[in-house]
Amino acid sequence: MVPGIDVSHFQLAVDWAAVAASEVRFCFIKATEGAANVDPRFIQNWRGAGAAGLLRGAYHFFHPTVPAATQAESFIRTVVRLEPGDLPPVLDLEVPAAWATIAQSARAPLAIQWLETVESRLGATPIVYLSPAFATEILKNAPALGRFPVWLAHYTDAATPTVAKPWDSWTFWQYTREGKTSGVTLPVDLDRFNGSLDDLKALAVKPATS
Repeated sequence: MVPGIDVSHFQLAVDWAAVAASEVRFCFIKATEGAANVDPRFIQNWRGAGAAGLLRGAYHFFHPTVPAATQAESFIRTVVRLEPGDLPPVLDLEVPAAWATIAQSARAPLAIQWLETVESRLGATPIVYLSPAFATEILKNAPALGRFPVWLAHYTDAATPTVAKPWDSWTFWQYTREGKTSGVTLPVDLDRFNGSLDDLKALAVKPATS
């Protein structure tokens, strides 16, 4: 498994050169949230991680009461484009209480709308971030989500996370929120990729072909 981290402005300033000098090989960086909230450190983190040679991906924190199309446009406008070697975009689905007013039948379609819009516009199949419990209790293991790779948030002593349907295996695993690594002063989320570094690079955006 390949080690990585994910960050937002909550980690304050990150020394990306120091991160890259550690065992960390990839990172996910918060870009946007809701309708138009851009993480204040996104550009700095995005450029810093790229300059340090890390595989980098951007994520969007989804608000179910805001139109999915509006949220997708905000993310696309912020990220602009993906460069060869960048990891696919991520849709962050969490906070079960925020979904309480959304009809069960409408929940998965909201996520799918964001995923398909971003996929079409940025040219990469996005990743879904959630917990196994969220997949089961909030989204009722919606089969339509199964074609998107999954990044599981599951804090357990087990060697691997619990995989909820519709997925049969996991691609990324966030295994703690209280991690430490060089270059990040405050606690940071630690992640693993389920495969080799070459496998991870194969998941990244490919150069355009003529």
